[in-house]
Amino acid sequence: MTITETSGPTESRRTGPAALLGGLLTGALTGAAVAAVVVGIIIGKAVLWGAGAGFFVLVVLVTSLAGRRTRARAPAAERRRALAMIESRRATSGELADVPVSFVLTVAPEDRSAYRVAFSQSINLVDIADYPVRRVVVVEYPAHEPWDVTIVTRPDQEWARRAAEASMDSAPGSTLVKNPNRDGLHCLFSLLAIALGAALVVLLFRAELFREDGATGVDGSGGGAGGGPQVSASASVSVSVSASASVSSRTSTARTTESMLRDGQMRRTVDALATAGALTATAFRIEEHGMAAEGVGDGTGADSGTEADGPSFALRSLPYERLPGLVRTARTTSGAGDDSSWRVDIARDAKTGALVIRVTVTDPRGSATLRADARGRVTEPAGALG
Repeated sequence: MTITETSGPTESRRTGPAALLGGLLTGALTGAAVAAVVVGIIIGKAVLWGAGAGFFVLVVLVTSLAGRRTRARAPAAERRRALAMIESRRATSGELADVPVSFVLTVAPEDRSAYRVAFSQSINLVDIADYPVRRVVVVEYPAHEPWDVTIVTRPDQEWARRAAEASMDSAPGSTLVKNPNRDGLHCLFSLLAIALGAALVVLLFRAELFREDGATGVDGSGGGAGGGPQVSASASVSVSVSASASVSSRTSTARTTESMLRDGQMRRTVDALATAGALTATAFRIEEHGMAAEGVGDGTGADSGTEADGPSFALRSLPYERLPGLVRTARTTSGAGDDSSWRVDIARDAKTGALVIRVTVTDPRGSATLRADARGRVTEPAGALG
């Protein structure tokens, strides 16, 4: 029996506009949820990243349930058998007895034109020799999915006889049938939707992102000697500067509604002082909601902030990231509670010229002082309150 292809185009089911729109919407929601988690972690908003994580789980559950419902409603696919001729065969290496084999077949159904299909199927190593090129085999596929072909390795006697007696002509390469659900354009649209969803979240919270991590100091530097990134001053920080005839008595103060122990708040407040021209000082004080620098300078001449230049020091060189930890350590070692008041005084030692950080905690029982060096390392722990 000779089977030849008949003329006529091969039609296959395509993904409809509704499915494409659903994929775009799912991609956008997924991108927005993931971006909300990342942005929430970066800016320190637990509500945002928690909502993003919950929404991501919700999208996954809804998508999964919708897919199951669609599959449940779909009628059982009718499977058909046909004869096919092996055009090419390529086995990939594998450590198991069954290895994946890539086939290209010419399939000749009884109710449509012959067509080509490419697929992969696991075949036992011992049986690979039974599938040479040009051999006619029996295949099975769903009626509406001609690309989902499977070789029937043990056909019944009738189909085995038909395959043994048949001879076939090759179908043209242009008749190759592919799964439309794996269309590259569909994947591209889904990726674009994910990117757009993520970009929308970043755009909505761009102010918090830039304020917390993205901005640089007013002098254009990437960071001070303290090691942390320079960030823009908070809108809640107000700065007042007073000056006298003597530069050494010039003072600068800054007030903020946020606690100085909040992550990054000290660095932001120092940036506000720098904006007002206070780059160096001879003495520096930090309290719960304010800073005060005495003998401030602009960092030029004798006020450059190096030890060789005298008692002044660069305000941005201080280890602000370690100071909240020093306050907590002073409270713990002295027995002060978390509601005790605190104060940080920074100045050079009159004898050695080394920079000394003094953390004083106070409650109704008394006060205690912790001392640390210019890098924030404790040199003298706080004693008991008294």
